[in-house]
Amino acid sequence: MTVTSGLLGVNIAETPSTNARGHALGTRVMATDGQEYLYVLAGSAITQYNVVGVDENYNAYPITTAIAGDGWTIGAAQVAFASGDYGWVCTKGSNVSITVLGACAADVALYTSATAGKLDDTATTSLVKIEGIVLVAAAATAASTRECIMTSPRSATF
Repeated sequence: MTVTSGLLGVNIAETPSTNARGHALGTRVMATDGQEYLYVLAGSAITQYNVVGVDENYNAYPITTAIAGDGWTIGAAQVAFASGDYGWVCTKGSNVSITVLGACAADVALYTSATAGKLDDTATTSLVKIEGIVLVAAAATAASTRECIMTSPRSATF
């Protein structure tokens, strides 16, 4: 992925670090495929390709129903983060990878799940619909990583 904005020192593919706060939290950069990245601090460990919620202080956590219900910014970690790491999460664009639960269809609405960081296409009254994320290809019967399109994802409760 190539950064197309003019901000110097941005490497969205680098491994996050607790020692390398090279940018202000909340900094946004544009990249190829219309992708937009947000500079965050991991509030807990985040697995590569987890869908995350980012609070008003730019702390990122694997998404849960409670986080989605609070209306946080939604993105996808393209690299793994340890708790306390600084790094970039994708908040918009094509050719973005996310982790979903098994038997998840393409081109349908996605919802939070009982597994933090993973979305699913199963709708229940206790889960929150995440608008603006759609899978390009269906996932098989086990949790897996799939390509998606993100068009300014947000909780349907807001």
